[in-house]
Formats: sequence, C-alpha cells, structure tokens
Amino acid sequence: MLSSIRAQLISVLVALIALILIQGYVARENQDILNTGVASASKAVVEVGLVKELERDVIDLQRNVLIFKENASKSAITRFSRLMVSINEKLDRLAGDGSSVNISNDDYILTRMREHLSSYQENFTQVVDARSERDNLVTAGSLSDITQLEALLRKSTEKGLVQQKDANEALAHLLKAENTMLKYFAKPDVVLIRSFNAAIDAFLEMSLSSDLTTQRSLEGLAIASKTGFLKLTQITQGNLFLVNVVMAGSANEFLYLSGELANKVSANSKEVTTQTYLLAEQTQRNGEIFSFIAILLALIAALYSILRILEPIRSITEVFNKLSEGVQIDNIPASTRKDEIGKLAKAALVFSDKNRQTEKLLIEAQNMNTQLEDLNKALTESKIKAEQATASKSIFLANMSHEIRTPMNGITGLIELAQQHDVSPTVRGYLDKAAYSGQILLSVINDILDFSKIEAGKLKIEEVSFSLHSLFDNLIAVIALRAKEKNLSVRFMVNPKIPPKVIGDPLRIAQIIMNIGNNAVKFTEQGQIYIEFDGEVSESGNLLQLTMKIKDSGIGMSESQLNKIFNPFTQADGSTNRKYGGTGLGLAIVNQLTELMSGTISATSTQGKGSTFTVSLPLKTFKHQNGVLESLTGMPKRSIYVTSSPLIPDAYCEQINISAASHRSITEAKAIASLPTHILIDVPDFSVFREHIQWFKHLLKNGHSVGLVMETAGDALLAKYDSLWHGPFIMHPFTPAQFESFINNVVHGNTENDTVKHKETHHEVSLEGHILLVEDNNINQLVTGEMLTNLGLTFDIAEDGKQAVQKMENAPHYDLILMDVQMPVMDGFDATTKLRENGFTQIPIIGLSANAMKEDKQNAIDSGMNDYLTKPIKQKSLIAILSKFLT
Repeated sequence: MLSSIRAQLISVLVALIALILIQGYVARENQDILNTGVASASKAVVEVGLVKELERDVIDLQRNVLIFKENASKSAITRFSRLMVSINEKLDRLAGDGSSVNISNDDYILTRMREHLSSYQENFTQVVDARSERDNLVTAGSLSDITQLEALLRKSTEKGLVQQKDANEALAHLLKAENTMLKYFAKPDVVLIRSFNAAIDAFLEMSLSSDLTTQRSLEGLAIASKTGFLKLTQITQGNLFLVNVVMAGSANEFLYLSGELANKVSANSKEVTTQTYLLAEQTQRNGEIFSFIAILLALIAALYSILRILEPIRSITEVFNKLSEGVQIDNIPASTRKDEIGKLAKAALVFSDKNRQTEKLLIEAQNMNTQLEDLNKALTESKIKAEQATASKSIFLANMSHEIRTPMNGITGLIELAQQHDVSPTVRGYLDKAAYSGQILLSVINDILDFSKIEAGKLKIEEVSFSLHSLFDNLIAVIALRAKEKNLSVRFMVNPKIPPKVIGDPLRIAQIIMNIGNNAVKFTEQGQIYIEFDGEVSESGNLLQLTMKIKDSGIGMSESQLNKIFNPFTQADGSTNRKYGGTGLGLAIVNQLTELMSGTISATSTQGKGSTFTVSLPLKTFKHQNGVLESLTGMPKRSIYVTSSPLIPDAYCEQINISAASHRSITEAKAIASLPTHILIDVPDFSVFREHIQWFKHLLKNGHSVGLVMETAGDALLAKYDSLWHGPFIMHPFTPAQFESFINNVVHGNTENDTVKHKETHHEVSLEGHILLVEDNNINQLVTGEMLTNLGLTFDIAEDGKQAVQKMENAPHYDLILMDVQMPVMDGFDATTKLRENGFTQIPIIGLSANAMKEDKQNAIDSGMNDYLTKPIKQKSLIAILSKFLT
C-alpha cells in the first residue's frame, strides 16, 4: 500500500497535519485559559477605576452642594442629579455577577454605600426646599414687611398723622434692620440676629401716631417682620447644620467605605494577575514542546523527499535534457522502481522514441510557417492595393466633378444670359427647363463631390459663430418654394426658448436639414410637411442639444426599405429611382455629416402614410441669451384669436399671451358688440378670405388692429391676398423672426418691418472698373465676359497665367483680376504668386475654379488671392464678390 511516493507523502503529511491540529487544540485551550485570566485582570483594573471614580463623584457632590448653598445655582442641582445617576450606575456595575471581587456575596459595603447615598440625596432635597422657602420669605416675608412699613410710615407722615421728626427716627431704625437682614443673607451670624431684633424693638417702643389705627398698622407690620426674620434664621441655621454636619458626615462615611472597597478590589486584582502569569508560562512550555515535535517531523519529511523524490527527479531531468538535445541514452536510472519515479523513467524511453518523430514534425511546421508568411505578404499587398483603389476612386470622383463643372459653367452661364433677353414664351419655357435640368445636374455633382470628400477624409467640420435665424430663413426660402410648386402645406415651428446664437458648421447643418426637407417635398404628393426645431440647454448654459424633426405625409417606406436608406448609392427600391430620380447619396451624406458632428439621426415611417426624420446635434452656445422669441412682447389684454383650428403653434400662442379662453370662431366674433382693438384671425383657405373680406376691412376701417394668419399658398394666390388686403398678414411657413415682426406690426403698427410675404427682391447694382479676365476656355470667356458687360464693366482677356503677368507688367491699369486656377503654361496659383512678388500687392485677385474643396479655397488664399469663386459661376455670386472690391 505504501509502495507509491504518493501514499508515502500522504502518510507524512497526515502525521504533520495531525500534530498541527493537536498543537492547535492545546494552544487554543491554553489561550482560552490565558484569555480568561487576562479578562479577569482587566475587570479588576476596571473595577478599581470605578471605585476611584466613585470617590471623585462623591467629592463632586459635596462641591455642588456647597455651590448651591452659596448661590442657589440651578445648574448645581442638575449636576448633583447627574452625579447621583452616575454613582448609582457604578454601584450597579460593581454589584453585578461579572464582578471580579464577587461583591454580590458580601453586600455589607455596597448596602452601606447606598444607604449613605440615599440619605445624602434626601438631605440635599431638604436643603433645596429650605433654600426655596428662605427665598420666598425674603421676597414676601420680612424684607417685604419692612418695605411696606417704610411706605406706610411715609404715607402717614405726608397725611400729618406722624410727625416728621419721629418719622425720620423710625426710618433710621427700619433702615438699620433692613441692612442687618441683608448682611445676614450674605453671612449668617448670631450677632446680626440680635442687632435686627434690637432695631425692631426700638421701633416698637416709639409712639409715632396719635391715630390709633395708624399706630396699630405700624406695630403689626413691625411684629410681622420680626416674626418672619426669626423663621428665616431658623431655616438658615437648619440648612447650615444639614450641609456642614449631616451631609458632610455621610460623604465622609461613603468615602471611607469606597476606600475599603478599593482595597478589596486591589487585593483580588493582584491575585488574578498572579494566576494569569502562571497560566502564560504553562502555555508557553506546552507550545515549545509541540513545536519541537513538529520541527523534528518536518526535518524527517524533508530528508525523505530529498533522498526518495528530488534526487531521482534530478537524475531523470538530466536524461530528458540530453534527449531534448538529440543524445540517445540506453541506461535510464530508477527504471526498476515500482513507484511514480519508475514510471517517469519509462516515460523517458518513450520520449526518446518520440524525439525522432518531433524532429520530423518540426521540419514540416517550418515549411508551413514559410507558406504562411508568403500568404501574409500577399494579404498585405492586397490591402495596400485596396486602399490605393479607394483613394484613386475618391480622387477620380473629385476630378470628375471638376471636369464636369467646367463645361457646366458654360452651359448654366449661357442659359442664365439667355434668360435675360426677350424671347418667345416657347423659347422661355425651353430655357427654364434647361436651367432646371442644369440645377439638377449640379446637385448630383455636388452630392458626388461631398461623398468623395467624406470618403477620402478631407471634409472638415467648421466651428464658427452663427445665428439660427439665418438658418431658418434659408430653409424656408428653399423648401417653401418647392412645396408651393406642388401646393403642399408647410408648417415650421421653433421652440421659443432655444438660444439664437450658436457655434457650429452652419453650411453642413443647412445641408442636412435641406436634404431631408427636399426629400420630404419630393416624396409627398399631397398633404403637409411639418418642420420642428427644439433644443435643450445644458446646466452650465454653454451647450445646446439641437433637435430637428421633419415629418411628411408622403409615400412612406417599409421596414426593409427603412433599414437601407442611409446606405450610399441606394434608393428605397428601383421604382422609386425611376419615378423620383436622385443619386441615392443624399441621406448617406446626411448620415455621415451627422456622425462627423457627433450627432444622431433616426427615421420612422409607415408605408403610404409618410415618414419622420429626427436629427440631434450638439452645438456650443453663449450663456445668458434670450430665446428666439422670448423677447417678443405679448398681445395686449382682451385680445382675441379668431380661429376654429389654430394656425399659430401652441408655444407661440403662449409666448404672446393668447390662451385657449381667448379663442373665438368667426361667427362668435361677429356676434360680439364691442370687439377688442387687437385681433388675430386665421384664414385656412381663400374661400374663407373671400367670404369675410368685407368684415376684415370693416374692422380695419373702424380702428381695429387686425392680423391675418394664412395657410401656405402659391405665388399667384399670394398676389391675390396682397391686392385685396392692406393690413398685416403672415403666411405659413414663417420663421420666428417673421412671426415677431408680424406681432409687432399688429400691436404697435410698425411699418419698418413689414410682414414677410415671400417675394424676391431685385437690387440694381452699379459697378465701375476695368477687369483682367484670365481664362483658357473660350466658352467660359464668353459667359463670364457677358456677365461683366451686363454689370457695366469692361475687360481684357488673358489665355493663361503667363499672359496675365505680361499684361499687368506692360499696362497695370486694371482694377481687378478674375484668375482661373487650372490653365496651361502657367496656372493661376503661380501667376498670382508671381504678380505679388513683382509688387502688384494692392490689386484684388479673385480665383475661379471648378474645384470646390475647402482646401482649394485655402490654397488660393495662401497663394495671394483675395477671394475665390466656384464654377459654375452664378451672376448673383459674381455680383456679391465684385461688390466687395469695386464701387
């Protein structure tokens, strides 16, 4: 059974464990005894301390009694009561069953201490009561009687019942008695008692008044004061006796008994300490014996392990080391043993045989590693090629966008120039359709360029300060125009509390919301487009979480279509692409722009019922701003809102103090005899307007300030409204700024900020100057030159940058240079740099290029250009940039 090393080691370990357990048990018993002794010694020390505390408490009792005797302090009574409670608690602890001195078997000392303590407390109660009675006597007894006696004597003197001379002598006796009494209060003395009685007796011997009633009253008060003083002295003497004799004796007896108790506790403490020391010595001896046995057994186990286990294992380890080096060994030590060492030795023989097989497998593994390295190298090359292909694709898309923009500049420019001439309606229609097709093509090019910039990682998000009002204006101008073409109702609502000034990228935010808005118009044949701006400002006041929601009643999408709308080059399905057109990049770009601005976008849709897109963007903002409508003055009191289904959002109504109680239908409003001065009226359609226009005009004629709120209508209908109604009105969709202007017009009659009616305004521009047009493309020369001519400007043409430099050096009489960027011989960047180096630093140079990347404009500025125009060039954009430099 003990032939195996495992069984032998287990036997040794069991013996060691058994010895350790026995040693632990004995040590635990000894420790319990030692702990008991230490606990008893500790209790004895605590009880000695309790006895000493009792002595201090009794001394404190005496001190508080003396304090009360001197000044009748209430705090002394409180401290006395607390000390009594503390002393009783200590006596209870000493009398408990756990006391080391076993006081409970001999109650004599504690019983005597409790008796003295009880007697001491009773005596102190008597002292307190006596002091209270004494104070009452002082207040309402002798001193009061003397005061009354003095008052009676003065009153009788004033009445003439007592002679003034006799009264003065009597008052002298009374003052002496009063002073004596006060001295007695301060320091009780028998001499003062006699002095008081002599003064009162002298008063009584005088015959002060011939009036018998007055004489008897004076004598009665004098006798009462003498009697009261006598009682007061008796109480005072009794108190002195209690404090100085009775209570002092009880306290001394209590201190004596506490000393006896302390001696008894100290003696027992010494006995317990001696027993504890003896137990500790015995415990130490037992521990040393068992430790010696355990060490001896451990040495035996170690010697056994070295001779029977470690040494054979070392020998076999050397054998394995040699085998791992390829050395063949025939004789392996300990191979005849029947235990685990013998089995290990036999395993070494097997290892020798397997060693040859391992060498063969190692060679095969090295061959496989070589093949794997070749595969990894091929994979790396494929990855590099894929990245190069992606980069090449992005560069190709950007170059393709540039190459298309160049001829597009000629196409759109020529169309725009042609539209400015008088042509037949048929030709005008052809030109308008061509211009519209050009805009669609340009939109496709812009989508491809944006997508290529995002994919190439070249699109950067700006952080500039801008006003949300400008964003609202641009959004309404674009989306409302397209919605009117389809007779769609557009509702636009902004939370009045969101701050107007924010920091972000206004161009990209506008691109996001306009892309979604244009899609809503595109895919909605009838119904309504609802656009909402909401937001929440952080607690610190410098961060706005802007939420933009666009809801339409269009064709909607299924769940499968909804899952892929943000993928690039994807439409909801093939039929959608055929019917509505588009690149399938719009929502992909929106999604990527939202992610670049750390925002989120989500969409919900029901097929046939419309879709809802929600975009949330974090924007920085400025602290302490009023909301976009918070500075708006409300409508005056008693103003009414004539409506059946309000066209003004609830939040706007609340801002202008229009509650539901002020709503009236047209019928109800007409029935009111005396209408308020300020009235808002909803006009849901032209039929309602036409039916009630005379009433509206009547109100306006009679001095009422009437503002009309109208549903979305086309330009023709808007012109009809404008011709028939000359008061303030506003039409959906409207921005917060337009609504504020409208309300101010209704309330104050402001004519400066007239109601916005969505009409385009054309400004006549007058420019003067001679231009150098540097352009290599003949069509673009024609287009740009014609635009300059229409603006009243003269110009010369240079075919490339080198010609431009030569013309400037030969005749520097130009007021401005329009410099194309990409040209043969010398491009626009080099030409600009050359001109600046040659001293032409004051002349404005405007770059022209089909490259629309942000870094392209920066490169132009870095080369020395003053500004940059992207092709195709619009006449409006050209006017705007030339107006900066030419007046």
